[in-house]
Amino acid sequence: MVGERRYCARHRLDLPVYIRYHKRPFLTATARTVSSGGMFLSVKALTLPPGTQIELELRALGKRWLLPAIVIHGDNSGIGVMFQTTQTALFQALIDDTSAAMPPLVAADSTDPLRA
Repeated sequence: MVGERRYCARHRLDLPVYIRYHKRPFLTATARTVSSGGMFLSVKALTLPPGTQIELELRALGKRWLLPAIVIHGDNSGIGVMFQTTQTALFQALIDDTSAAMPPLVAADSTDPLRA
C-alpha cells in the first residue's frame, strides 16, 4: 500500500457544519479534522460520490462561513472534502482557538478514519 502524502497540517476539532447541496441545507455534520485545504466530516447515512460539489456552512470565530467544496472520499464514518479555495485564515483562526484542547495530528496513513 502506498503511503498517503499530505501538504497541509491537520488539526482535530469538533464543530457543527451544515452540508448544502443545490443551495439548500442538506445535513448536519461534525467537522473532526481541518486543514487549510479541507475537512473530514462525520456524518450518518450520507452517500455523496467523489466529485460532488457542495457548500459547507459553519459559524466560527463570530462569523458565518459559506465554503464551496468537493467531496474527495467517503466511507461509513464520514466524508473528506476539499475546499475549492484554500482557507488559510479560517484554518489558522480555528487552530489558534482549539490548540490548547486538541493537539495537531501527525501525518497518517490512508487507514486513518479522520483523514481530510
